[in-house]
Amino acid sequence: MAKLDEQIRTMKGYFEADCEAEGKLSLGLEVEHFVTHSDGRAVTFAQLQAALRDLQQQGDAPVISESEYLGFRAPALSAVIGPACQLKITMAPQRDVQDLMDSYNRFYLQLCLTLAACGLRAWTVGYHPTQRAEVLPLIPQNRAEALDRYFKNTGACGGQMLRATAATRLSIDYFSEQDFVRKMRAASLLTPFFVLLSDNAPVYQTSRNSAYGISARVRQDVDRDRCGVIPHLMDPDFGFARYAETVLTKPQIVAWRTNRAKAVGSHTAPELYGAHISRREAAQVLSMFFYDVRLKSRIELCAADCMPPRYVAAYLQLVKAVFGSPAALQNVLRHYSGVTTLDIADAKLAICKDGYNALVYGRPAGSEIAWLLMQARSRTPSQEERALLEPFMTLLMNRKTIREVENYNE
Repeated sequence: MAKLDEQIRTMKGYFEADCEAEGKLSLGLEVEHFVTHSDGRAVTFAQLQAALRDLQQQGDAPVISESEYLGFRAPALSAVIGPACQLKITMAPQRDVQDLMDSYNRFYLQLCLTLAACGLRAWTVGYHPTQRAEVLPLIPQNRAEALDRYFKNTGACGGQMLRATAATRLSIDYFSEQDFVRKMRAASLLTPFFVLLSDNAPVYQTSRNSAYGISARVRQDVDRDRCGVIPHLMDPDFGFARYAETVLTKPQIVAWRTNRAKAVGSHTAPELYGAHISRREAAQVLSMFFYDVRLKSRIELCAADCMPPRYVAAYLQLVKAVFGSPAALQNVLRHYSGVTTLDIADAKLAICKDGYNALVYGRPAGSEIAWLLMQARSRTPSQEERALLEPFMTLLMNRKTIREVENYNE
């Protein structure tokens, strides 16, 4: 217990050090893309490596893991290969949504041109559009292989999550422990609505899909220890220490050992690391958990599917408007006062079953999304920023999902 207590104190200190000076909210963006040949065949690791080398500019830093080239980091972004050749584009945090999207769109255009020259294409969908998960090979990386082995004993869909899902992740800063708690709770409460607004899996396991929330369904059956709603979220003592305790006492699967990732199965952090856990070891621990909303150096919202750029912009603007306004944040917490972690899990299941017709926290999902979007619009001062929300407003008005209105066969 003494070692665990010291690890908790150390990690809590890291969280405190990551608090930003209170001010305007900044947003980070990560979008995962599937890459295939133009005829739908899956890209190979070597082919994607070659395309990224062509895209890398002089001065960009290569990303090397276990002696393999995985991509590069540029001053404002990175492009890195994921566990089954998903391509993760990560943008450095910015305060202005349009500036962030301009940077993303410029790079995405360069990416598409580079891929096209190699006979490849990138997709903006949440589940692999042409292949079944089980035929997609993992890249040669200890972390991916260890997770794959471990998930075979924790649920039915770990392989699908690793190989065949692609997400849009947003990160936001926090200004204090109290602010962290408010934002973690509000983001978790809103997750069912984010699942529906981003629902973008037109194909599931090579068959046309008409079900809602495929990615959320998949994550539901991966590993209860590290997916879904963070435990104890609504407890009165939830905060930095409780979050640290949760992740330190769960199976780690992969640990940081002698400058490399090593499979460690069900051992916990106190069994693997010294009492004073290092920054690098703490980062490894935090990266092994895939909650809908999680904490690393920033708060990450992880439940949305990969989407076309205009919907990514709408999602960014929605999050900026709500989480950048203390009044809007407080309205969300007040509106859903008394909701439990079990209620949040049930709400996601209801969305996956009934979409806009679902009852979420006892209210119709459609009317709750309308309320949420109005909260965002009322705190978005400029016409240009309000226009970014229109794709979500249109989906709501027509009670449609992205997968139902986009044509991905072009």
